[in-house]
Amino acid sequence: MKINNHSFIIGGTLIPVPYDRLHELMGKRATDLEVWRNTRGMFVRNGDRFQVVYATPDGQAAIAGTVWDTAGKNITRQQIRYIPGAVPTVRIDVPGGGKASAGSLSEQIYAGVIGQKGAPEVIMFIDPRCTFSIRAMQLLQPAVDSGKLRLRVVPLSLLDYEDGGASTRYAKAMTSLPADASMVQAWTSGGLSNVLDQPSAEAQSRLDANMAAAKAVSLTGTPTFFWKHHDGSLGRLDGVPPDLNKFLMDVSQ
Repeated sequence: MKINNHSFIIGGTLIPVPYDRLHELMGKRATDLEVWRNTRGMFVRNGDRFQVVYATPDGQAAIAGTVWDTAGKNITRQQIRYIPGAVPTVRIDVPGGGKASAGSLSEQIYAGVIGQKGAPEVIMFIDPRCTFSIRAMQLLQPAVDSGKLRLRVVPLSLLDYEDGGASTRYAKAMTSLPADASMVQAWTSGGLSNVLDQPSAEAQSRLDANMAAAKAVSLTGTPTFFWKHHDGSLGRLDGVPPDLNKFLMDVSQ
């Protein structure tokens, strides 16, 4: 189910139980989130698993899912960032800065690389059918072309429930292509149609690896960006960069 009030979107699974009653049933497993735009939510933990649940506007049901603002920013992740264990620690080693560590994010993914060597490098998770991913790529392309940014574009399939499976078809078309600029260029130029119906034998396993990596970092939507600062700390941005200059400055530090 999706609720869109023109200032934010809640997407997820409808729970046909009044929110207050559900909150009562969850008991100590529920942690209240900060109210955002008059929308109540709770973080529910069950062992090592968790779910974020929001009240519908009338409070007569709940939605297990994620809140996004109109710029594509993941509000849910912002709300849960201080809850212990909710956002996992991620190890990322970007090629060019030394050998990737075993189990690092860079080692797990199959990505198309675009941009000049030596430019600040960012991992960009996308769904090829996601309008926010397309918008972000259009925003960042001039920085890539001018040598200010190098992107490792990681295809995912998250939107099959909306587009009848087209998300997976397009993602497999991307993972059928070489892990270089040609993959990204085929996506941005509409050139994936040549492989949509004949994906490579490796396409599914490559997509599966990308989806597993996305799950490991608790990714809930696209685009999502990761990069490594010079001091070794991890940078992350969910959604379309709201300020391009600030984003370029952040990834270069």
